[in-house]
Amino acid sequence: MMLKQTILYITISFIGFSSLLSAQEKETEAQPKIVVKALAKADAILLRWGVTDKYAWKHGNQYGYIIERTTVLRDGKPLANPEKIILSGDTIKPKPLEEWRTYVQDNEMAAVAAQAIYGESFQVNNEVDNQLLKIFYESEELDRRFGFSMFAIDRDFEVAQYAGLGYVDTNVKENEKYLYNIKSAIPTKKIEIEPSGVFINIKDREELPKPADFFGYFYQNAFVLVWEYDQLKPYYTAYNLERSENGKDFTKINNVPITKLADTPYTGVSYTDSIPQYGKKYWYRIKGTSFFNETSPPSDPAVLIGFKEIKSEPLFTSSNIISENKVELQWSFAEDEQWKLKKYELLRAETAIGPYKTVIDSIAPDQKKVTYSPLSDINYFKLKAVGKNQDYKKSPPAMVQPIDSIPPKKPQGLEGTVDTLGVVTLKWSKNAELDLKGYNILRAYRKDQEFTKLNKANLIKESFIDSIDMTSFDKEVYYHIVAEDNRYNESLRSDTLILIKPDRIPPTSPVFKTYEIKKNKVSLSWINSSVEDWKSTIVYRKEAKDSISQPWQKIFETSIDTVTSFIDGKVNPGKKYNYTLITIDQGGLESEPTPPILINMPGTLLQPGIKGLYATVDREQKFIQLTWRFTTTNAIEIQVYRKTKETPFILYKRLDPNDNRWIDQKLITNTSYTYAFKAIFNDGSISEWEEIEVKY
Repeated sequence: MMLKQTILYITISFIGFSSLLSAQEKETEAQPKIVVKALAKADAILLRWGVTDKYAWKHGNQYGYIIERTTVLRDGKPLANPEKIILSGDTIKPKPLEEWRTYVQDNEMAAVAAQAIYGESFQVNNEVDNQLLKIFYESEELDRRFGFSMFAIDRDFEVAQYAGLGYVDTNVKENEKYLYNIKSAIPTKKIEIEPSGVFINIKDREELPKPADFFGYFYQNAFVLVWEYDQLKPYYTAYNLERSENGKDFTKINNVPITKLADTPYTGVSYTDSIPQYGKKYWYRIKGTSFFNETSPPSDPAVLIGFKEIKSEPLFTSSNIISENKVELQWSFAEDEQWKLKKYELLRAETAIGPYKTVIDSIAPDQKKVTYSPLSDINYFKLKAVGKNQDYKKSPPAMVQPIDSIPPKKPQGLEGTVDTLGVVTLKWSKNAELDLKGYNILRAYRKDQEFTKLNKANLIKESFIDSIDMTSFDKEVYYHIVAEDNRYNESLRSDTLILIKPDRIPPTSPVFKTYEIKKNKVSLSWINSSVEDWKSTIVYRKEAKDSISQPWQKIFETSIDTVTSFIDGKVNPGKKYNYTLITIDQGGLESEPTPPILINMPGTLLQPGIKGLYATVDREQKFIQLTWRFTTTNAIEIQVYRKTKETPFILYKRLDPNDNRWIDQKLITNTSYTYAFKAIFNDGSISEWEEIEVKY
């Protein structure tokens, strides 16, 4: 039997039922194990299990599984002799191939599972002579079979039952509580599989959570729907997306359930839906599907409206000055987008960067020119094309100057450097005038000296390279810049830039004074260099690693000589960092780095702990039962502490991180006990502390 052609062969990272196992368990666990989930219904207990190893799965298909049910409680009381039975009377295996043939015609997931279990080939290359390659291909094929089988049964509980990995126990009573133990029937000489169990009765029904963080947005002529996925993986294997045109009647729009086929750095999932009709309102919502084919409550709806955005912007083609007080502006706009327009608006400002105000509103969308008055000495116009859905595009600014007698503004931001060879690099901020022709550079060696123009033609760029005589006795050099427009109107000179010629002797190094760690921050203090032309002190940091040299990173610089301390808050717990200091003098020379200091940040202590801690007291059988949820990975143990009102907390029990139930029988009547739980992780960190008080 072969799969339908519509089913793609892909490598799947299993994120459904198999997500109950941590990645670390999959890679390092020596002994395969069974993992089980259960669901309480009004008249039945549903069981669903899987194995953590492809060979365990292969042999499990051949030898099957045994479900052992033990009645532990009746009417809330433990039985003196618990009643133990084997459900189904025999081992549970995949149904025979003949029973699948009709079923797979209408169920793609059944077809996938059946092909994985019974198919003759799973499209790997078996025609090889090399024995090692043949073993490799056989192992790869088993990976595919195991993976596709787990993927299929995660999405359909009935398929899980056909595959011998699901069971419905209908012979249950409301006043009884059962311990289900799932065991492998595989001979131990072939493979040993750790069994697993679950303690449940039909009253232990849990409401499915509502899908969270569902929202949508309009993007590139489509609706993108996004929702949180990883947070609800313990509950849902897939989702269905529904759409409504009135907010009441919803219809499913996806052909196959929406799921994630691989683990990704992102916790959410998205779905893109084409827009049925632009300008119309649509409601979207999602529903999750559980391991047992249950449907979740719908999410809160996302309401979206799609529209065709304006892509082109209008462009001014001419500005004809009619008089000193009036101008006619003409423009062009893309003909293929003309239908999207609602109107034009004319905007005006005193400067190119604004602010712009609307001076003519509601210009007809088929109009291509307009007359405006009164004009100021200088005017900047923009044309705003407004779409039918209130989207818009603005034109670039156009300057209109009836009488050009206004010079450019005084240049700003002049700064520069001088290196030891006498090369001066100048730069400044760009002027905003549209009729700017360029800049002129003026230089002098003394304040009272006449400034000399250095450039022959106007500079277009906002930078200039000069060369000065380093052998002269002048310690300083002075610069101005002047902006000039197309009508030769000159601006005021910029503020004078004074540059100090660099010396050849670098400054002495600063010295660390003290350092300490405060609340996950590093506090440093130092003594500045004693050089007279001190300019600044810089703090550098790099992460200390054993493997390769890390580059130094500049994290702080001060040009105030009274500032001799710095607090570094951008450090990570558990990391080691080196710090060093450098002084820069007025000539730009750097000191030797201060001998680095090594600071070892303490590691992060608290991680998420156990949830849903609950206690059950049985005074007749003299025990307290504690249950909880704990899904965090990389934990190595759970520690249980206990105290009474007269005694402090003591470490009372160490549990496996996969445990979710524990019974305490060392009790004294009429005593209040407080239990506390925390998890220990393999990196040395611990979880949050969770307490519960129980009166016995």
